[in-house]
Amino acid sequence: MNLELIGKDVEPSKMLKGRIENKLDKIERRLGQKLFVRVRLETEPNHRFSCGIHFQGAGHEYNANSTSDDLIKAADEALQKIERQVSKIQHRPESNRKAGATIRHALLNY
Repeated sequence: MNLELIGKDVEPSKMLKGRIENKLDKIERRLGQKLFVRVRLETEPNHRFSCGIHFQGAGHEYNANSTSDDLIKAADEALQKIERQVSKIQHRPESNRKAGATIRHALLNY
C-alpha cells in the first residue's frame, strides 16, 4: 500500500501513523488490490482536528472526513466511515454491480 500522510499544522505521531496503516492494510486485503491512499490531518479553529481519507479502488472512489477534539478520535471516525463504504459496496447485490448498466438499460428491460 502506498500511504501519503499529509499533516497541515500537525505532526502525526508514530503510533497514529501505525494505527492508520494497520486499519488501511485490512481494507486493502478486503479489496484485494494495491491502493494509493491519501490521508490529510489538519487543525481547525477552537482546538479541533480534522482527518480526511481518500482513495480509489475496485472501481469505486472512497472518501471520508471527520472532525473531533482529539486527533486519534478523528482518524478512527474517518476510518470507520471508509470501512462502512467498503462493506456497503462488497455486500451490494450482484445485479446492482454490473458494469455498464445504466438507468436507460434498466428501463428498457422493465
